[in-house]
Amino acid sequence: MENKAQGQVLMGALSPHPPLLIPEVGRGELAQVECTRRAMESMGQVVRGLAPDVIVVISPHGPILPDGIGIWATDTLSGDFGQFGARSVALTYKNDNELLDRVIMEGQSLDYTLRKVDEAVVRTYRWPLQLDYATLVPLYYLDKAGVKTPLLAMGMGFLPVQELYQFGIILRKAIEETRRRAVVIASGDLSHRLTKDAPAGYSESGQIFDQTIWQLLTDGDIQGMLSIDPKLIHAAGECGYRSLVMMLGCFQGEAIRTTPLSYEGPFGVGYGVCLLEREDSPEATLPDEKVAGKVLDKTHGRRGTRQHPLVQLAQNTVEALAKGEPLPSGTDVDLPRELPQRAGVFVTLKKGEELRGCIGTIAPTHSSLAEEVIANARQAAFSDPRFSPVTTEELMELSYSVDVLSDPEPVGGVEDLEPKRFGVIVEAGNRRGLLLPDLADIDSAEAQVAIARRKAGIKPEERVRLYRFEVKRYR
Repeated sequence: MENKAQGQVLMGALSPHPPLLIPEVGRGELAQVECTRRAMESMGQVVRGLAPDVIVVISPHGPILPDGIGIWATDTLSGDFGQFGARSVALTYKNDNELLDRVIMEGQSLDYTLRKVDEAVVRTYRWPLQLDYATLVPLYYLDKAGVKTPLLAMGMGFLPVQELYQFGIILRKAIEETRRRAVVIASGDLSHRLTKDAPAGYSESGQIFDQTIWQLLTDGDIQGMLSIDPKLIHAAGECGYRSLVMMLGCFQGEAIRTTPLSYEGPFGVGYGVCLLEREDSPEATLPDEKVAGKVLDKTHGRRGTRQHPLVQLAQNTVEALAKGEPLPSGTDVDLPRELPQRAGVFVTLKKGEELRGCIGTIAPTHSSLAEEVIANARQAAFSDPRFSPVTTEELMELSYSVDVLSDPEPVGGVEDLEPKRFGVIVEAGNRRGLLLPDLADIDSAEAQVAIARRKAGIKPEERVRLYRFEVKRYR
């Protein structure tokens, strides 16, 4: 170890973060991201060969502050893929508190807004006290390669490009001052608008943006990266540019060498894996044949599965209202025949891992299923009393799910409930509490009923009527 350089950024990396890259999550879909999976494994092996002292991950789904950069400050950093049905896939790291303190100090000396994200901050912003999936996905592949180091994890910032770049300069100085040998990972997917069935809809700007980013990375052109037209960035519907710029600041003033490992867009979203090093660093040795970096043509690239019409309808409703455009019409929606004509519906919005709105109806209140979805999507995005109304700036970060409820049926007691299969309605007088099925951490009928009681303000000793229902969930 004595002959190894101390106090430097050994390597930077752009890493995508689709949860389906985790075998326990992706299952049958994993084959559709084979190039990306192989590239992530190669990245893990390269990092292992560098033997870093710390891994730094910048995530677009980490703790996001309105005016600066939030950095996790709890002693232990952990998270799992429970929200994607794989809670057993969990990772835990020791936080590099010395490096954290130095980054904060360097930022303060330049009047740069950096903030430690501890448990008090988490409570204030109602964030989950765990690492987000965009941080965990690249870490999964490092862990698989045997990389076991302390971690410094943070969110990206909604700051001007030059300020984001300046953060990387601050980070590098802190790394050098603490004599850390660091790998800095910019977690981020590229355009979410590559195809007509892409999750954020289609835009010609999507492919233009991804081609531009990939060419600039291939050329090692940092200045070109900082000069991309903001209108193109916005139109592309990406979630990786800001993280990438923050990481690039670590190489300020350096000639860099890049190794593009792979690029593909199988689900209408661009996934790129690229390694960055100083030009004078030893050439990285890849363990296997390098995956070719190639921008897939929208007509020849792999295509993802089409979004379900109910989910598309919910998304179209929210985006139309946010942009001041006319609402979709329920009469113009062509729904699959197997769906009921009318039903109770819950529409849920999430921003990353966080709930952003959820409103529903137990029984149908509109003339058609489509009208029910339109009404509840509108309420979830703009009238959920727990949240502020959705803004246009958030649209590219939202995900949607639509739950269609069966008709509730009365049951005699908790022995007739099954929380993974059935939702529950608890009723006392005109008070009614509902809980959807298959929720995280709800593993008993008693817990399910107790939570539904609390939601309705029904005391534990009050007599209640119980109903159960099933849900068909579309994501």
